[in-house]
Amino acid sequence: MICCKGIAGSDEFNVTSHPKLHDGGYVATLEIFVPDELQGVFIHAFYSGHWSFAVSPSNEDTDSLPSWSVAREWGTINQHSETLTISCPTNASVKVVDRIETNG
Repeated sequence: MICCKGIAGSDEFNVTSHPKLHDGGYVATLEIFVPDELQGVFIHAFYSGHWSFAVSPSNEDTDSLPSWSVAREWGTINQHSETLTISCPTNASVKVVDRIETNG
C-alpha cells in the first residue's frame, strides 16, 4: 500500500486492488503532475519487505526535475519503510502510470 497525503483524491494506492498495480506486483510507477506544466515527477515504488522510492523527471525531453522540495526519511512513519515527501503545487495530481517493460 502506498499512502499519499495532501493531493486531493489520492489517499491510497493498494497493490492488491488497483488494476495497474495488481498486474505489476510490488513495483509501481506514479506520476505527480500539474496541468499546463511541462515537467512533473515519476515516483518509482519498490517493495522488497521494505518500501523504497526513486524519483525521476516525467518528461523524457528534459533531464531536470521541477523545483519542488524532495525529502527522504527512513522509519519515521512506518518503521520498516521510506517516507518520501515532495512539496508540489496545490493544484498537483497523482496517478498510476503504465510501467515501461522494454526499451525500444
